[in-house]
Amino acid sequence: MPMLQIGHFSPDAPSVDIMVDGEPVSENVGFRETTELVELDIGSHHVEIRAHGEQDTVLEQELVLEGSIHYTLIASGLLEEGDLGLDVMAHPE
Repeated sequence: MPMLQIGHFSPDAPSVDIMVDGEPVSENVGFRETTELVELDIGSHHVEIRAHGEQDTVLEQELVLEGSIHYTLIASGLLEEGDLGLDVMAHPE
């Protein structure tokens, strides 16, 4: 089964809440913090990142997860500069 971990590495962004497929994965994730590894089914998953306690999505990405791979999704950039983004890394077991 694929595993996903998400990290918050935007120094000027507030703490965030993270949703996967509309369900909360982790709340109030601060700068330099990561979620626990989350086991997900193979296939497509929708990830949303929101400012803590807010309903508006700040960043989102569709991920297609395969096999026994650990994925890391990193939110980085500067909010003030308007260059927030998500990067995905795959780590085969």
